[in-house]
Amino acid sequence: MRTRNALAAMVVAIVAMIGITVGPAHDQSLPAAPSVSDASGSEPGSASKITLGVDDKLKISFFETIDVASRKPGENQNAAPQGALRTFYQRMDLSGEYVVDHDGWIAIPILGKFRLGGRGLDDVRSDLITAFSGVTKRTADVSVTVVDRPPVYVVGPVKNPGAYKYVPGMIVLHAVALAGGHDRGESGLSNIIEGVRETERLHKTSDQIQRLFARRARLEAQRAGLSTVPIPVQLAKVDSNSGITAFLSLENTLLRAESAKRQEQENELTAKIVAASREVDAFKRRLGQADVQRDMRAERLDDLQKLKDRGVVSNNTVIALRTELADIEARREEYAVAVIQAESRLTLAEKAKRRFTSDEEETIAKNIAAVDQEIADARGALDSSQTLATILINRRGQIAQTYQILRQTKDGAASLAATEVTPLKPGDVLKVEADKAEAGTSVARSLRARAIPIAQQESNR
Repeated sequence: MRTRNALAAMVVAIVAMIGITVGPAHDQSLPAAPSVSDASGSEPGSASKITLGVDDKLKISFFETIDVASRKPGENQNAAPQGALRTFYQRMDLSGEYVVDHDGWIAIPILGKFRLGGRGLDDVRSDLITAFSGVTKRTADVSVTVVDRPPVYVVGPVKNPGAYKYVPGMIVLHAVALAGGHDRGESGLSNIIEGVRETERLHKTSDQIQRLFARRARLEAQRAGLSTVPIPVQLAKVDSNSGITAFLSLENTLLRAESAKRQEQENELTAKIVAASREVDAFKRRLGQADVQRDMRAERLDDLQKLKDRGVVSNNTVIALRTELADIEARREEYAVAVIQAESRLTLAEKAKRRFTSDEEETIAKNIAAVDQEIADARGALDSSQTLATILINRRGQIAQTYQILRQTKDGAASLAATEVTPLKPGDVLKVEADKAEAGTSVARSLRARAIPIAQQESNR
């Protein structure tokens, strides 16, 4: 009995050494679960109030419970044990860090997918426990910890716009403070200089988009076999003084050069086809002539053979005609082989022309797709330049700020008016806007006058 009790004590000691928690034998409830908390700094007891969202990073740990049978000292060793040691160990195959995807779901091996978006930690924990029990037929406890949450983005007239770590209870004023406070325009001249540079960049981007539209029109004309590049509809209302005339003139020159090059290649391929076709016809005519000569010599050979049988002609004459017939048959075989070879060259030439046409169409399609991507990238850069230029040229004369929150919802992005004490959520974009007490300097007005027509022109496209 002492030996068995000593073995039981040794098992408990080993279990404790490897980090398995052992509970009292009389306690049949699950061991106390690791706390469900928010690693980003929430207070105890506030975890149940957290609402999960997209890009939240969670640490989920599964602790499966097991019962280890034990006997009390003096207990009959032949009787069934009266109690059990309740222990649990972490399931490393299921535990780990998970990120909520853009649809609000996570996927856990074996257990499947779970919807987390818009739900609280307690609800998620309960679902995970239920799913584990349903799949493994065993009980477990689950720890759910928020490791990281999407940052809050601050844009507008602040000293350090950018992304800042979200903390529970964050309000608009907190985010503005993290961004260095409001930019009161102390560096007005530098802002105007930056505005000039950004506006020049705006003009260059606009010219780039015009060139890309002209290039796309040239590729479309090349695919359609046109001799002149038509004015694209995106640029039909653009002032001719903007440079579109020069862009179209350049593309017309390129179109003529490409058309001439393509026509030259097509002519070479067509010439090969014509030559091969003529060669086939020539060898077929020679083969036909050989057939006629063979038939004539064969008929004459029959006549001479009859005359020879009657003794009218000599055997040498018959032999000479047979030799001539054999030569004709040999030439006929050569012509037949030549016809086959010429037909093969004709087939290759026709395939080469078809391949040239398909390769040309594929190349044009790829070039159009590449130009479309460049146009999309340039438009994105244009929008960014317009926004930055507008911010820079409007920074002087600020007397007050207003706030706007851009927040992703299940129905898409939503714009919300805010005050300094409006609560923020992870992933919010806080847009700080400055009210102007004056119209700005003449330089700023000039920059604005140059930037607005470009933006309107692009928005009409």
